[in-house]
Amino acid sequence: MGRSERKTQGSSAIPRLLMIIGALAVGVTASAHDEDWRKLADQLPRIEGPIFSAASPLTPSNLQANAAAASGITLLSQVPLNNFAGNQVTGNDCWGYTSPFGREYAILGLSSGFGFVEITDPTNPVVIETIPGPASTWHDVKVIGQYAYGVSEGGAGIQVMDLSQIDSGVVTLVQNSEVGGHSTTHNIVSNEEAGTLYLAGANIGNGGLIRLDLTDPVAPQIVGGWTDMYVHDAQVVTWKSGPLAGREIAFCAAGFDGGQTETGLRVVDMTDPTSPVLLDTLFYPDAGYAHQVWVGEDQQTLYLNDELDELRGNVTQTTTRIIDVTDPTNLVFEGTFSTGLPATDHNLYVHNGLIYQANYRSGLRVFDASDPLSPVEVRFFDTFPGDDAVNFNGAWSVYPFFDSGTIIVSDIERGLFVLRLDVAQQPALRLTAAAGLPLLVSAAGGDTAAINISEIQTALDPQTVEMVVTDAAGELRIEGISNGDGAFVFTLPAVACGAELTYYFEAATTEGDVFTLPADPQASQFSATPFTAMPVILDEPFDAPTGWVVSGDATDGQWTVGVPVDAGRADPAADADGSGSAFLTDNDASNGGNSDVDNGATILTSPPIDLAPSSTVEYAYWFNDTSLGPIQGGDSFEVRVSSDNGASYTTVRSYTTAANAWRSDSLSEGIDYSASASGEGRLQFVVTDIGTQNIIEGGIDALRITALQCETPQIPACGVGDVTTTGATLVGQPGFGQPDGIVDLDDLGYYLLFWLDGDLSVDLTTTSATLPGQPGFGQPDGSVDIDDLGFFLNAWLLGCP
Repeated sequence: MGRSERKTQGSSAIPRLLMIIGALAVGVTASAHDEDWRKLADQLPRIEGPIFSAASPLTPSNLQANAAAASGITLLSQVPLNNFAGNQVTGNDCWGYTSPFGREYAILGLSSGFGFVEITDPTNPVVIETIPGPASTWHDVKVIGQYAYGVSEGGAGIQVMDLSQIDSGVVTLVQNSEVGGHSTTHNIVSNEEAGTLYLAGANIGNGGLIRLDLTDPVAPQIVGGWTDMYVHDAQVVTWKSGPLAGREIAFCAAGFDGGQTETGLRVVDMTDPTSPVLLDTLFYPDAGYAHQVWVGEDQQTLYLNDELDELRGNVTQTTTRIIDVTDPTNLVFEGTFSTGLPATDHNLYVHNGLIYQANYRSGLRVFDASDPLSPVEVRFFDTFPGDDAVNFNGAWSVYPFFDSGTIIVSDIERGLFVLRLDVAQQPALRLTAAAGLPLLVSAAGGDTAAINISEIQTALDPQTVEMVVTDAAGELRIEGISNGDGAFVFTLPAVACGAELTYYFEAATTEGDVFTLPADPQASQFSATPFTAMPVILDEPFDAPTGWVVSGDATDGQWTVGVPVDAGRADPAADADGSGSAFLTDNDASNGGNSDVDNGATILTSPPIDLAPSSTVEYAYWFNDTSLGPIQGGDSFEVRVSSDNGASYTTVRSYTTAANAWRSDSLSEGIDYSASASGEGRLQFVVTDIGTQNIIEGGIDALRITALQCETPQIPACGVGDVTTTGATLVGQPGFGQPDGIVDLDDLGYYLLFWLDGDLSVDLTTTSATLPGQPGFGQPDGSVDIDDLGFFLNAWLLGCP
């Protein structure tokens, strides 16, 4: 055991005792979840070190990462807690996310928030972001769509985190959502198939299972729940068969330990969260505390972890319950399975016929569930080398659902482990986006996209690597150009403008097996919007703004425009774009800068703006307090959009995280400006400080609004062949470019002059459409080529088509 691996329990006893007293003082109750104080009592110092990669040579500094005992599982990398921002003293739960571009990310619960780590290359983990959160040993997180939803026992409600830009290295805390009196939660539960989200063990609804409405995904709303008793954790699934087919069924590890209600498994129909129905209850032998459950993929067998049966001596070794749930209204206890070790079972998941179980000091244990009533341990990886005692240290949870086969384990003292099973992998090609794929493309062509291709027990045929694009004119197949090491680049040709295009990537092995990105192009593809021009609607550096209106009920700190006054509190020292000026809250040095937003909101409203459906709004914003931590107490910076000249507004951003810096954002995807008539769009920037306790300052600068356009040539009244008047074949001559109702040699000369110059004004048709009636005939494609000349000559020879 190396020096960094030693356990210093004695030296940390007094701090741990203080943490226990503090936790009990803020309401950690044994009746709700008895293990909480025990985890605090067992807490050990974190094991520090650099990020370890199995691809790098072993050194004394990373030997600790290989100290674990293992069988049939390989360690690919490890990220100790000290590699995350903030003083993260413990790790807890974990979950995973795969971006639309195929890149994989681990999400690790930390003592003060959540860490995001890219593991697309599992031997080279990259810490993307640490989102700060309330201090707590308990954090949990789930993902629905492009948002991660995090909760904790420390408060802040639901931390809504935007993952849409994670491939560019950006994760944004949208807001800490506290509604209906909700603040603390033990676990958060997702049914990804139904797109639903639940709270378990929250400070509302008797700690029961609470449904959240995600109609607005950044502002979850409470819509009902099962509140008969405390629910520690649950799995909610859409049932596949029998009378309950299509209904949302919740399997709850529920009941108070030592209270009036016995711990056990409850099954609840949550289809209508305002009127949930208890379907059945099962009590099992030697119960200590029903902790977590997971249903097998065939929806016939459920496995239940009990967290206190080993500790209390009800059983002498790790014991997991097996329950037949074929009929959720008639549960049947079938027996148990065990590792044969004394350690406590904590969290488990079932995937591809295997049970992955995180068991504290005995680490990750993997069971073959071919016989679901008699699982057999086949592999293990011990993240806590030294002993398998009944203590709350080591492996907290596991996430085995990545398509690549990568497995992550969260460890209380050692952070994130990235693993793989030592099994023969099926031959495959793995396609992933090398960077953010294009969302906007020039109709004239020239934009690029890039992917990486990994060969798994097979060989790639490089001649088969293609980008398959479908636009208004049909399907295009673009050959990938290899840059070496599995990297391929695609250059888009001219495409039809005016309608969204879709695309996917395809490659085949030398054996002819085809693989794609996305995995099922028939179900979903990437999309992009072609354009020929992007005019600027508004470019506002706020050096001399006009028409902006300040309002609101704040008693201090109203918006003002000017050169930033650096008072050294929560305000910027300079503007964002270098123009020298910006809109800022309370930009006043008369009181030594000792003033900020207080007791309400200050609202900055724009003059009327043209907001077309294709508009993109970009800006820099400042939102800060002197603590440089999460904003507390409902304070926020909101961005609102109106399409009816200010009659009503929609909140499109709500920032609740402070930072000592200007930050940038843009509004385009998901923002509906379609109802906005010309000149009737407005923007609002709202900074709110509830009370006077926090020092809150905001700023807005570098506002820029652009809109995509598709410009098409105007076809003269007499037809394509008539483009100019007699004797005007040269630029600058009278009548140049003005139809005269006669198709003659002057028109031919005019067209040839511009065609030879490649001028887009003579772009008349799409590729291979030189005859009337062909697809694309008369539809510009952003490229001047021989097809356009053929189209024109056909019209010219016909005289005046």
